[in-house]
Order: sequence, then structure tokens, then C-alpha cells
Amino acid sequence: MIRVFTGFMNIALFMACFRFLEADARVMYSWQGGRTKFDSERQHAKSGPKPKLSLEDQFFFVCVRLRTKQTLDELEDRFLVDTTTLSRYFTSWINLMYHKFKELLVFPSRRRVDRNMPQCFKSFYPTTRIIIDCTEFFVERPSALSQQQAGFSAYKNHATAKSLLGISPDGAFTFVSNLFEGSISDRDIVVESGLIPLLAHGDSVMADKGFRIQDLLAPHGVRLNIPPFNTKAHQMVPQDVVATKSIASVRIHVERAIKRVKEYRLLSGTIDNNLYDVLEQCVFCVCMLCNFQPALVAW
Repeated sequence: MIRVFTGFMNIALFMACFRFLEADARVMYSWQGGRTKFDSERQHAKSGPKPKLSLEDQFFFVCVRLRTKQTLDELEDRFLVDTTTLSRYFTSWINLMYHKFKELLVFPSRRRVDRNMPQCFKSFYPTTRIIIDCTEFFVERPSALSQQQAGFSAYKNHATAKSLLGISPDGAFTFVSNLFEGSISDRDIVVESGLIPLLAHGDSVMADKGFRIQDLLAPHGVRLNIPPFNTKAHQMVPQDVVATKSIASVRIHVERAIKRVKEYRLLSGTIDNNLYDVLEQCVFCVCMLCNFQPALVAW
């Protein structure tokens, strides 16, 4: 039941995550129209009325909303707290989680990636540092015409927000870009995301064939592993068929990781405009919550 409503496999993992956040949550100011504010000196934290939910229950509420996409009206009946307060809880906690999880997401060193590399990568793609793919989130169409054009994704035929996500060979999220407008190309999002400076000479990046970025990686001594291209004029030669199947068999893990993200139903379907200001934080936090789940790739 805890997994259905929060995404955590068990109570122990839920509590471990809560304990990581608890100290800062105790000195967290509630949402005040900007980002969640923290007291730089905890002993001077503002006093105020006693919260209607305990901190643990507030965190549980946030996880439930992320996981199930229940409306605030529905959750008001379950938690017996008014929707205004629940909205404030959600925004405050999402910003807190965003800042705290940023401390956890450190791009792993080459040595750490090698130490945790599954055999399926070690045998055929031992220099893989990261497997990347883009994902898009449906958003309501903006009212401004210029924003409609920039945010429209021709691929999805809908207004979207787009993020570049990356996992290590063992399946953990190690890179989550900012959100970009849906019209941005895969090539441009790689440049704008800041991924390339994190890579080192001798690394390789695995991606889908749509990521034509070898010329961007080559000056850094980084190799790109993508499936071979097929043309209408020429049938794919046998070695290219083998290479395509080989890469697909391991690249599929980033698609599985993204599927885990979309299982947090708040990020599925069309996302309301009233969540847009915290959508980037929600995406990042969900990716980090996915890292609390069992490893995607067997060793």
C-alpha cells in the first residue's frame, strides 16, 4: 500500500527520506509568493501557529499528490485540511525537497560508475558514463501567442515542457536538466543543459539516433554510441543490424527509468498551469524519488 500511494517500496525507505529532510523542514518558512524560504540561523526560526499536519504527514501528503494526482479537493477530505493550506504545504515541501535533493545529485565520477557498472555494459560498452534521452510533459496551452509557438512540440502535437534526463549504467538518475520549451531540439537541449562540461576524455554517451551530437562531444574526447542510421536507398547491412540490437538492449534502460517518472501521475496527462511555477522542481524531485526504488539493471 505504501508503494501505491508514495512510490516507496516500504515504510523504512519512506522514513529514511523523511529523516533526510526533517531538520530543514523544521525551520522552513511556508510559501510566501516566491521560493520556499529557510532561516539561515535555525535558532531564530519564526514561530507561528501550530501546523495542522505533522511534518511527517505533510511529507506523506506531498508524496501522495505526486504519485496519485489526486486533486486538492479530494485530498482535503482525506487529510481534513483546507485546500489553501494543502497548496502551501505542497509548494513549500517541493521547494525544500528540490534544494535538499540537489545536494544528493552529484554527477558520479568515472571510478564510481565503473565500480557499479552492470555486466551487460561492462562486456560491450565499458566506457559508458551516461545514457540520455529527452522526455516531454504536456502542459496547458499558454495564452500568449509567442509562448504558444515556443512551447509547441511538433513531435507530440501539443504544448510541452521538455527535459533531458540521464542515467548511469546501473539505472540511477545522475542528470536532470532544467525544463525547456517543447520546441527545442534534442541537439540544442544537450548544449543548453550543461551536460557536456561534466564529461571527461575517454567517456562515452549512449543515446537514441536522434541525438546527432558527435561533433559536440568529439572535441572533449567523448564518444557517442547511437544505433546506426538506415537510409531508404540502402538496406541495413548485417553488422549494423547487430549493432542496433546491441545498443537497443541496453539503451532501453533509460526508457524504463523515464517510465518510472511518468508513474508519478502528477506528471502524466496535461499539467495544470497552476503547477507550472513548480513543475521543474516536481520533475527533479520525482527523478530523485525514483532513485529510492530498486536498481533497474541487474548486476
